[in-house]
Amino acid sequence: MRTDTQSAIARVFPEIDFATDPLPDFHQRMAALRDAGRRVVPVNYLGATAWIILRHEDVSALYRNESGVPAAPAYRRHSEPAQGKTLLCMEGDEHRVNRLLVSGAFHPGAIRRRIDTLLRPLADELIDSLAGSSGVDLVSAYTHRYPFKVITGLLGIPVEDEPELHQWLDGLFQFPWNPSLALEARAAITAYLAPIVQQRRAQPQDDLLSLLAAAEVEGKRLTDEEIFSFVRLIFPAGADTTYLSLGSLLWAVLRDDALRETLLADAALHAAAVDEGLRLYGAVCLQPRYTERQINVAGVTIPANSALLYGNATANRDPAVFTDADTFRLDRGAHHKSVTFGGGPHFCLGSHLARAEIEVSLGALLGRLPGLRLADPAQPGPQGAVLRGVRELPVLFDAVLPAG
Repeated sequence: MRTDTQSAIARVFPEIDFATDPLPDFHQRMAALRDAGRRVVPVNYLGATAWIILRHEDVSALYRNESGVPAAPAYRRHSEPAQGKTLLCMEGDEHRVNRLLVSGAFHPGAIRRRIDTLLRPLADELIDSLAGSSGVDLVSAYTHRYPFKVITGLLGIPVEDEPELHQWLDGLFQFPWNPSLALEARAAITAYLAPIVQQRRAQPQDDLLSLLAAAEVEGKRLTDEEIFSFVRLIFPAGADTTYLSLGSLLWAVLRDDALRETLLADAALHAAAVDEGLRLYGAVCLQPRYTERQINVAGVTIPANSALLYGNATANRDPAVFTDADTFRLDRGAHHKSVTFGGGPHFCLGSHLARAEIEVSLGALLGRLPGLRLADPAQPGPQGAVLRGVRELPVLFDAVLPAG
């Protein structure tokens, strides 16, 4: 709801709603603001005022300042009623212990063990399904399906149940626009998961649901509802963001002949390409937060009860931090200061999984689809401002080579 104070604020680009408009020129607009010396700007967001934080220094400091600007208030408003009390709604010791309880499956070593047993076989399965074709929309045929199948595989969800689960999740994500549908979907997911979790408690298997059911830290174990909430979180946090980031990286690679040939010739560069793709095209372009009290950022007073938008994408292109900030470079090194996955105590738990999925997919698609190219060299790139990415990617290829 717009307050009198908000309505009096002069927003930049007032004709744009940063929550819903496609904004193909987002980066150009943000660069113009940075070049003009702006660090914090008010914008139109769902008809009210939100404050975009533009510079890397300020975004990084806010992520670290969890006690001053906690993540929980934003998530309590826009996701807790549908998803339940997830890690993003927790603070302090509750967050620390619950994060430890679920983190085991997402450590780098655990992800490496899944590459040959889950990630690569699923990539090959989807690519095999393209046999007999010479062109597809790579989003609908691969990038949208792959992260979802990885998560259901990690959880141990039967393959035959995936379509129904996907339908419920689509309903869950309608909150807050269609709250009744979202709450019906939450109830359906809970009813589906309850007997599976009970079975895993009694007879553990080699899957994430079994790990969650058995995990114990400092004498605490996860309740059934805490497991359900984690599952409700992992799909939007893991599948949606990864599919958008993957599609954007593939668009960037396929529109640059030299980059594509370099990556075809040297698989050792794929990890660097993934890091650079995530810096330039990470899906969480603007990260929502919420102020419950007045704060000051870079000399700008932001009122209490205001929406914040941490500019991950603008920070990742900040020329004060990144040389040739808008250029895709494979020589930046693995430890550059990207904020793609946030920062502080809520740093993305699934960052290693996302990187592994994107790297496996990049290698499999380039290696098994010779001549892979954009169907239209002028194919539009990523769109959106909060969740930004490529939602259609028509491609052509010469053949589908066998796996291995």
